[in-house]
Amino acid sequence: MKIKSSDNLKLSKGAKAVMIGSRRGRFILTTKRAKKKGTEFYAFVKDVVSPLKKNAKASTRGAEDTDVESLKGYFGDTDFAIIGKKVAFNVNLSNYPLSKTKFLVCRYVYNGKAINKKLPYEGNTVTFDRSRIFTKNGTKISPDEVEQIEIYYFDRSNRSSRKEAAFNVVFVDSDELKNELTELLAIYNKDKNLNDNAKYAHVYTYVRDVHGKYFDEKVFKKWLKANGFISSTDVKFKPQKSEK
Repeated sequence: MKIKSSDNLKLSKGAKAVMIGSRRGRFILTTKRAKKKGTEFYAFVKDVVSPLKKNAKASTRGAEDTDVESLKGYFGDTDFAIIGKKVAFNVNLSNYPLSKTKFLVCRYVYNGKAINKKLPYEGNTVTFDRSRIFTKNGTKISPDEVEQIEIYYFDRSNRSSRKEAAFNVVFVDSDELKNELTELLAIYNKDKNLNDNAKYAHVYTYVRDVHGKYFDEKVFKKWLKANGFISSTDVKFKPQKSEK
């Protein structure tokens, strides 16, 4: 929707929204500087607009056709976004040898109990699948009820384990994201000189700022191409001076 800096907003706790202005660029609306009245927050747009510079150092992983050298580097330590219900990635077998006795395990706590799920693999391709990980005794578990995910590397031969990553996982509905990006690009497509690189820069920063600081960029590019947002996956994100 279109809003003015003089508009008064009513926001729920923890709510945020991205605002795009032709002169001031992208900004985020949050409740941090809003006044609380009961369980709701009220503020004028001009008082709660914050530049999106703080997320500039957020990164993606898997952009190049190389194997994952570090699981911590791939998943990050904040929010990792997965479009749809699963993501598959290739690991460096020198760093993470995989066999019947050596494998990766996802661990989290639900209702006070630790749940461990082995991550399936084929060759050096490991799959992080929501339906497999967030199911216990046939009952589905909402990822929103899990505070943090941990990834361990297990070696049964010597009974050793090593924690490789700890992060929050965010599953982004593919259809909803498609609608969001369609609306977003409807604004930017008014610029007739908008090429694939420019489009990619806009959707890249949107997903990073709204859904997760980390995501598999290679997978994201393929998804964008399959849904008609870009014509080629040979695109790169080049941060503006304000985002460096």
